[in-house]
Amino acid sequence: MAKRDSSASDEWLMAQVRDGSVAAFQALYERHHRALFNFLVRLLADRPRAEDLLQEAFLRVFLHRETYRPTAAFRTWLFTIARNLALDELRQRRASPELKRGEILGTVTDPGATPLQQAEGEELGERLQTAVQSLPLSQREVLLLSRFAGLSHEEIARVTGASAAAVRVTLHRALNRLRDLLGPV
Repeated sequence: MAKRDSSASDEWLMAQVRDGSVAAFQALYERHHRALFNFLVRLLADRPRAEDLLQEAFLRVFLHRETYRPTAAFRTWLFTIARNLALDELRQRRASPELKRGEILGTVTDPGATPLQQAEGEELGERLQTAVQSLPLSQREVLLLSRFAGLSHEEIARVTGASAAAVRVTLHRALNRLRDLLGPV
């Protein structure tokens, strides 16, 4: 593999994966697994199941490497695969998922904070966890893809099959709902 540095594009790496490069596949995994796992664990509220689906998503990337076309961004393709797996999981549960205590807390608290600041951060995290959980699935999904996975509106639109304008509206409604639920912070 000639291009081993981190500047190699996802699409170039996928071309290498199609040609059988395990190193390129590992590079893609290292580059995207954290964001994908964070999205899955927050959407499913089940860390062990999110770990399983993370592995399943990357397995499907490898198994279907021949079908990937660089006309779509790799990250969008990967998150679409993971989203479909998660939606299948949620359909099987037939119940509204609940975030487990601490899944969002880690994004709110500062490990270098004073005990008082940590307590305030934990309280805010619990409030945020409850508020995010109360959002409709479509709003929760768009919020998590945007704020926790870092996808752009256009990428979220490709993942969810909605228009970029619909994504912006859904995200706006989710943020407004969170603001209403959280009140003054």
